[in-house]
Amino acid sequence: MNLTPGEIMNGLTKQNRLLTSKNDEYQQLIAKRAEAERLYNIAVAEKTIALRLSDTPVTIIDKQVRGDRAIAKLKYDFDVSQGVEKACLLAIKTAMSAIDTYRSLLSWLKAELQSR
Repeated sequence: MNLTPGEIMNGLTKQNRLLTSKNDEYQQLIAKRAEAERLYNIAVAEKTIALRLSDTPVTIIDKQVRGDRAIAKLKYDFDVSQGVEKACLLAIKTAMSAIDTYRSLLSWLKAELQSR
């Protein structure tokens, strides 16, 4: 793999732009996940209270709450938002790794040029 200094710099610039973009996206995804979690927790609490007030046996309330279609959909939305957030974080780590690789290549190329 013989890259020119210009190609290395282009790759580094591209990864820096990607990293900036992913950091912005990550902030938005955190807010979406937090909102999904908030909606899910509120729905669980409301359904639990409603079932307790209706004299439902305490031992089955949890299963009835989790089995409710609306609550299951909110839980699904929350789980998906968590997965998307984790995928974005992985993309950030990958971009940082690529940046480190390009920096190492530049250092190696600099050392090679100086030794000539």
